[in-house]
Amino acid sequence: MTVISGFHSPMEHECLTILLRGTQPVIICPARSINNMRINKDYKKPLKDGQLLFLSPFKENQRRISAKTSHYRNLFVAAMSAVIFVAHAEPYSKTEELCRQMLSWQKPIYTFESDYNKNLIKMGARSVNMANVSAWGKFFAT
Repeated sequence: MTVISGFHSPMEHECLTILLRGTQPVIICPARSINNMRINKDYKKPLKDGQLLFLSPFKENQRRISAKTSHYRNLFVAAMSAVIFVAHAEPYSKTEELCRQMLSWQKPIYTFESDYNKNLIKMGARSVNMANVSAWGKFFAT
């Protein structure tokens, strides 16, 4: 299963490190142009091996990350994705609003089964726990 994300936050960096230990394809979508972007030395081998791809919807003159470019990048990633996983979205947050928009596109959203994610589950996100996480494979087999 290919994983696509901005991998911008510290938690996402940790997830990327773990993903790159495996063999599945990973796509990094920065919230800026990829022209003249410095590539972390840890990414050079997976990039060379074809496991890693950098993809950006921005023109080469968009060199800075902003709230606006991050939002647009998130829409781009969601549009490219068959399934979306959101670890947490605070009630009334921009992330929750993005989830609402993705659900209106009929995109399946998954989140951790937790009291902290009741708002997402109530909106229509599917909860994931250790008992049902293996069911994801069934979705991708079809």
